[in-house]
Amino acid sequence: MTTLLNGLQHIGIPTEKFNSSVEFYKTLGFELVQTEQNGESRVACLKLGHFVLEIWEESPSYQKGAIHHFAIDTDKIEEAFNFIKTIHVDLIDNEIRELPFWEKGIRYFNFYGPNREIIEICQKMK
Repeated sequence: MTTLLNGLQHIGIPTEKFNSSVEFYKTLGFELVQTEQNGESRVACLKLGHFVLEIWEESPSYQKGAIHHFAIDTDKIEEAFNFIKTIHVDLIDNEIRELPFWEKGIRYFNFYGPNREIIEICQKMK
């Protein structure tokens, strides 16, 4: 049987703070690849590796929790944690945490984005 679905295409986050949201994700290393106008709303697509994030203007934006979280992969969890602390975000985890997921476990931490979306930085242990 042919696979119909190929994996994650993008995650969308509504925002009342369009410009500051775009700049925040650029600070994390995302590249702004496209901006469009959709009626009265601006839309931005940002890319990090194969991961695409779509941000659109909506006032008022969805309730907190429009998405629970998304995870960004890393091979350098300590360096990523130290970097995130320098950009003065609201940390959810004040230290790197561990779980026995996958074959050898994961290390991760969470923080809030500009729209109170939860962002996880995650490293699969090898």
